[in-house]
Amino acid sequence: MTESVPLGILDRSVPSGSHICAFYSGSAGRDEVVLPFLAEGLRTGHKCLAVLDSTSPGEVLAKLHDRGVDADQAAQAGQIEVETPANAYFRSGTFSTDDILTFWGQGISKAKDSGMFAFLRATGEMPSVLNHPDGRTEFFRFEAMLNQFSSPLPLVVLCLYDLDGMGAEVLMQALRTHPAVIVDGTIHENPYYIEPSRFLARIG
Repeated sequence: MTESVPLGILDRSVPSGSHICAFYSGSAGRDEVVLPFLAEGLRTGHKCLAVLDSTSPGEVLAKLHDRGVDADQAAQAGQIEVETPANAYFRSGTFSTDDILTFWGQGISKAKDSGMFAFLRATGEMPSVLNHPDGRTEFFRFEAMLNQFSSPLPLVVLCLYDLDGMGAEVLMQALRTHPAVIVDGTIHENPYYIEPSRFLARIG
C-alpha cells in the first residue's frame, strides 16, 4: 500500500511520490503554502529541501522558527537545506533537465545515505528561465519527467508558481505537467494533466 503523507496544508494527505503545483500571489501567498509544508516535514522527521529565489535562506529559517519549529537546529543537523535557483539549477552555467534531475537525485541519495531520513519533501520556486521561450520548453520538459522520477520514491514535491506576472502559457504548461494543483485554498486533481510520454512527444 502506498504511504499517505500529510502535506501540512489544508489538512490534506497525499500519496508518497506525489508531484503537486501550488498557485498563489506574492510573498504572503508563497508563505501560506511553503512554510506549513516545510514545518510539517521538520516536525515529522523528514528531510526538507527548498529552492527559493524570492526570499533568503535566513528569512525562511526565521519564519519557520516563528511557527514553533527549531529550524536553526534542523539546518545544523542537515534536516533542512535552502538553496537558490542559481546554486541548484545553473551550476553548469545553463539550465538543463539533466542538471536539475541530478540536483534532486543527489539530494535524495544524500538523505538516504545518511541513514537519518526515510522520507524527503522538496519544494521549489520556478526560476527566471521561464521568461524565455527556449528556457520554458526545457523547464517543462523537466517538470514532465519529474513525474516519472518522483513516483516510485519516498518523496513529495511541491512546485511553487507565483501568479503575479506569470503569463497564460506558463500557467497552462504548469497545469499540463502536474497531476494535482493547489489553488484558492483547495487542492484539486488536475483535469488538464497530460501523461509525461504524451507531453514530451508534443513539445519535441
